[in-house]
Amino acid sequence: MHNTSTILIEVLLKTIDKMGIKKTIQVLQISQSLSDENKKLVNLIIVNTCKHFQISELSLKQGRSKINRTNAIIVASALLKRMANLNQVQIAEIFNKDRSSINKYLRKFDTLDPNFFLDSELLNKMDAIRQDVLKDSEKI
Repeated sequence: MHNTSTILIEVLLKTIDKMGIKKTIQVLQISQSLSDENKKLVNLIIVNTCKHFQISELSLKQGRSKINRTNAIIVASALLKRMANLNQVQIAEIFNKDRSSINKYLRKFDTLDPNFFLDSELLNKMDAIRQDVLKDSEKI
């Protein structure tokens, strides 16, 4: 802990020397703001996915494997990657899964065929969720 704190302070001091105190504060505030915005976006994606698939957030993140939950994770993973720019490790943390599972879900999404009825339904749900997330994010 002590070593990490020392490194943080050294890096911060070097940054202040290079950029100045005002610019350093600005950069930190912007990065915090982006982080908060991204958290809101992630939350909106999760909430709207649960609403459209009619499952609870707890079920989405920790439930047993059922087709509705699996489809919800496929759609949410794709949205989290595309809209919130999360990587597979970050998405895996949200769903309490390993990275390889998220990779499988993302590949499944990429292979959806709009000409197949069930795939088309899933793509339509994703589009509806995306639209709701965009509408909800404007309200915040």
